[in-house]
Amino acid sequence: MTTAVPITTKSTIKPMECFNGGTWNGTLCLCPTGYSGKQCQDKAIFCQNGGTWDGIKCICTSIFYGPTCEMVVENIPIAPPPEKVNATVEVKVSVTSMEFTQDLENSSSEAYMNFTQQFEDQMAEFYKNIPQYVGVKIKRLLNGSIVVDHEVILSTDFTPDFQLELKNITQIVQDTIIKATKEQTGENCTGMCFNPVKTTVEEPVVHYDPLKECRNNVADDFKDFFYIDYKDKQPHCINRCTMGFESSLNCNQGTCQFGLKKPHLGPRCLCFVTDTHWYQGETCNFSISKNLVYGLVGTLGGVLSIAIVVLSVFLHRSWRKTQRQKTKLDQVYKWHEEDGGPAPGSFQNIGFDICEEQENSLNMDSIYSNFQPSLGHIDPEKKIQIQRPQVVMTSV
Repeated sequence: MTTAVPITTKSTIKPMECFNGGTWNGTLCLCPTGYSGKQCQDKAIFCQNGGTWDGIKCICTSIFYGPTCEMVVENIPIAPPPEKVNATVEVKVSVTSMEFTQDLENSSSEAYMNFTQQFEDQMAEFYKNIPQYVGVKIKRLLNGSIVVDHEVILSTDFTPDFQLELKNITQIVQDTIIKATKEQTGENCTGMCFNPVKTTVEEPVVHYDPLKECRNNVADDFKDFFYIDYKDKQPHCINRCTMGFESSLNCNQGTCQFGLKKPHLGPRCLCFVTDTHWYQGETCNFSISKNLVYGLVGTLGGVLSIAIVVLSVFLHRSWRKTQRQKTKLDQVYKWHEEDGGPAPGSFQNIGFDICEEQENSLNMDSIYSNFQPSLGHIDPEKKIQIQRPQVVMTSV
């Protein structure tokens, strides 16, 4: 009896061509860094500024956008402001009209509650002319006589100038408490008496800060470029590229954006180039007409061409004049030399003997004016034979 053996078939995948240096592993293309796709045909995108690639696009962090997260957002959302803005000012005063007891260390004791009520009433009297005054919060009581470490609570309506208003109110609080503790001393005080030397007032703490909230959402390298500006009395976390605000960077004939390669340098104006003008300057407020530049270049080229032609003519004439002078000089040398030296009784040009000049600077008038008889080569012993002329008689 025979047993049937099952027939198994091995599935095969048709090899695929891999591009850009990819290799086929029998199942798929293994792509090198920087490429993706079934055949490694797509160039991978590298996400900047902390962005991540999800296989289709860059997922950017909160303040960046663009195909590669290269652009910085112009506006960062922040929470709406409260109707009232609160601030606290830490103040210390020394009460001299009462003695410190151990009961004052227990906030639940009757002595503690009686003292705090009396102290709050006294502070309300001091600050009654400050509308923004809410009350005081005692932090602790210390020995000496009774040092009261407390906070003065202030509150004001939210406005774009709330910080300046609270700063001015703080100054009023400081002036008021220092003046009151100076007046409430010794026999002149009514109610609580104080030691004015131990009165201290610290800087205010504002419990709403839109700028802090704005910059908490910005990367460290970009914090300094974001600030708070107001529109319709509402705070906005922006940079200078955000349009529609008084502090916006006006780029005129250009666009404002952070540099693509160096965004950490902050907002810059990128100027346009149109068919008729080039725009330049920090705010693209200078323009150069292309027609004017082309016209100046053409005019300059024409002037330069004329100058070259004139110079060429001048050089050619100078060269011809030099050649004529050299020809005359060659003739002088031929007259001056005969059989390797000057002929007896010839003329010698002493101008050549005295001063040797360049060929191109010869003055022919000076050459001829310096000719003088030269007798130094005459041999008095040498006889010169001169053939007498023959006279031929002819008959008429």
